[in-house]
Amino acid sequence: MGKHEAVAEPRKKHTWLWILLAVLVAAGCYAGWFFTKAPNQQKNPGNSTVVDPDKNPSDPGASSPGTDPSAPGQSGPSEEDPDAPVVDGNGRQLKKGYYTILLAGTTDDYNTDTLMLCSVDSVNKKVNIVSINRDTQIDVKSNNKKINAAYGRAGEEAMCADVTEITGVPVNFYVVVNMKSFKEIVDLIGGVQYDVPINMVHYDPDPKFDINLKAGDQLLDGNKALQFVRYRSTSENDFGRVNRQKDFLIAAMKQVMAKFSVTQIKDYIDIINQNVKTNMTVQEMVWFYLNVVNGLNFDENVHSDTLPYASTGYYNNVAYVYLDPKQVVEFVNEYLNPYVEDITESDVHIPHYKD
Repeated sequence: MGKHEAVAEPRKKHTWLWILLAVLVAAGCYAGWFFTKAPNQQKNPGNSTVVDPDKNPSDPGASSPGTDPSAPGQSGPSEEDPDAPVVDGNGRQLKKGYYTILLAGTTDDYNTDTLMLCSVDSVNKKVNIVSINRDTQIDVKSNNKKINAAYGRAGEEAMCADVTEITGVPVNFYVVVNMKSFKEIVDLIGGVQYDVPINMVHYDPDPKFDINLKAGDQLLDGNKALQFVRYRSTSENDFGRVNRQKDFLIAAMKQVMAKFSVTQIKDYIDIINQNVKTNMTVQEMVWFYLNVVNGLNFDENVHSDTLPYASTGYYNNVAYVYLDPKQVVEFVNEYLNPYVEDITESDVHIPHYKD
């Protein structure tokens, strides 16, 4: 018996070493799969299950076209056939590796002062950032028909559905940023070097909203960066502000990439958890960083623009920006269309309520 026990002990230890090695290998393989598995192109928070409470169910755009992955008629690449075409719930084929992300910024957790629809072509490594004017009119029963009120009125999913309604573009991911986190992220990277084009001065009844920036190339900390993106006291008003916001966003993204350190990941996650609402998982964030953002040539492969508008006017004494279906469809097909086939005017619903 003693002899058997003498030889059994090392064999037992040997077995546990093999089990530990197998577990580590399995964990490594899972981690590799976890961070290399592409996000679902059919993900769409503004699907047919989301209904805006200020719209009649029979109204055009009361709910956006369903692209819920569980919806009948949808298909996509499987592990057996990764090259199979991805088809949404309406039977429309999606471009491979093409995603849409809606970025929204809010200072009061109700109105979105910033609204940008981004297309991400992960195959060709191209990104388009398109600003939507916050006064753009949408079709709702509410007296306030501005798209910037969609988030506060009905939530982030209805906001995505409203963007789909006027553009024909299904939104895969949304990111709603409270401006507190915007300031914290800018401070976390040590500020953003930026050439402020003009003196920007605005004194507000609430001193915390005062703006006082001198023109010139300078390092903007979080507070000054927020002043810059909020400023609109020029002859261009919101039209000038949305252009400045796009330019600053690209400059900030460049410097985040230049200054990014893995040691700051926890700080970024803490800020996101506290001040950002998103349907993007950590795995999806890491995937976009590794497969798109990392190594992206911002000067050549990032394009920014503003969704074209036809005119401005008033309805019930409220100022609106009016879109033209033909202009929008042409623009979307050039910069934002995730489908293989062109989007048509029948895919958009653009209202024209005027006095």
